[in-house]
Amino acid sequence: MKKILICLAVLGLFMPFGAFSNNDVKIGYVNVFGVFDKYSKTKDYDKDLEKIKERKEESLDRKKDEIEKMQSKLNLLKPEEQEKKQKEVAEAIEDYRNLEREIYIDIKKDRDEKMKEILEDINLVVKDYAKKNKFDLIINENAVLYGTKVMDITSDILKIMNERYKK
Repeated sequence: MKKILICLAVLGLFMPFGAFSNNDVKIGYVNVFGVFDKYSKTKDYDKDLEKIKERKEESLDRKKDEIEKMQSKLNLLKPEEQEKKQKEVAEAIEDYRNLEREIYIDIKKDRDEKMKEILEDINLVVKDYAKKNKFDLIINENAVLYGTKVMDITSDILKIMNERYKK
């Protein structure tokens, strides 16, 4: 009788571990950076931001040219006029630097907002995919030390994202 009780106790200890066997858990991984880079929305946003950057840089170049013209004319002026114009040049340079700083801060802010939006898109698609395909866990590929290619759902996620973006 003691042997039967001991066997039942030992079986009872191992029963809970059987409930969590690998066969019951569905795991996948996604290369989030790869999806981010290849996502059509990312490419479109990059193009838009590049156009904005170019326009603003053209504006800065015009201001820089104006300052250079002002500086080149300084030597032609009388000493008292030169002092007054030099103050104007210094103010123009300060305005230029402030504008330059402001432009780059605005561009960085826009880029950060777009990145956040895209990462939210990726998270939403991954969650929907996990629910529809009954995944228990999907992790970023960067956290995976080893995983078979079968577990890589990156191409599926990218395909879904690009299809949704076209709509």
